[in-house]
Amino acid sequence: MECVVQLLDGCSCMRLLSVGRKLGPGAAFFSDLENRCPNLRRLHLSKALVNAPLPTSVEFLTLSECSVWPAAFRPTRFDVATPALTSPRLRELELYSVKLQRRALAALPASLKRLRLKNTRMPYEAFIGWRDAVLPRLEEIDLSNDTTLTHWELYCITVTWPHISTLKFSGCVNTFECSTLHRFMLENLGQAGRLEVLEADGVMPIGFYNIHHICWNVGDTLRKLSLAGCELIDGDVPVMATEPTSLQSLDISGCRRLSDRCFIMFAGLRATLHYLNVSSTNITDDTLDLLRHCMPHCEIVRYSQA
Repeated sequence: MECVVQLLDGCSCMRLLSVGRKLGPGAAFFSDLENRCPNLRRLHLSKALVNAPLPTSVEFLTLSECSVWPAAFRPTRFDVATPALTSPRLRELELYSVKLQRRALAALPASLKRLRLKNTRMPYEAFIGWRDAVLPRLEEIDLSNDTTLTHWELYCITVTWPHISTLKFSGCVNTFECSTLHRFMLENLGQAGRLEVLEADGVMPIGFYNIHHICWNVGDTLRKLSLAGCELIDGDVPVMATEPTSLQSLDISGCRRLSDRCFIMFAGLRATLHYLNVSSTNITDDTLDLLRHCMPHCEIVRYSQA
């Protein structure tokens, strides 16, 4: 297996290949790398066993097809040479088809703000120790187009990081098959009172109870809701058009099961809504004109249907 290391610092860009090393770069490699590239900000590792402290200067880290251990994320430490406290600067972490080892998620640095996961299983063992750890106050979790994400993993994520302001899981499957877990998930986010962006484009199945829980639990803080391509029906619209009290952007494009008469109900959001996407729906020109008349300050988008 070929281990690929790609890095970018303040003055140079290079690509290092280590052929035939299944374990990938070790502690000595990263220590030397930190000394040679003190301004290293971006690092991309592929097909490596990451079980050694990464450079603390890295702010953007991407791991692909790697096995990740908690030792990869170095805690704040006292630097004798300086002397000063040295803390990780990691802000964004992307994990693609990564194998998370025991306690890996509990070791994430407190500096982390954005977490992107795709086709990365999150077993219970990876969360062990998170209650005793100083977890990052994540602002955004992006799970878009993850074909392996389960409703249980999504629930665990919201229990661990209920204070996120942005949650994206468009294109995921099997995340709404358990209505009870879905309700608890949204209650966790609602109690924290910080969720502002929720993107669930193309998630199936999504129905009245899901919409109901979204509006009642996070409707007070939600600014952007995207449900493009979901199989919404007329019964989903009343609560969606009245309960979110702060909604500024709504995308229901591709929701072809909604009848023309229900679209005018979105005028109930005219006090706050600035963007409404009704592309590829069954809305007629007359209803669209009426909606635009009722909501003069809202940008209502309807692209031509193919």
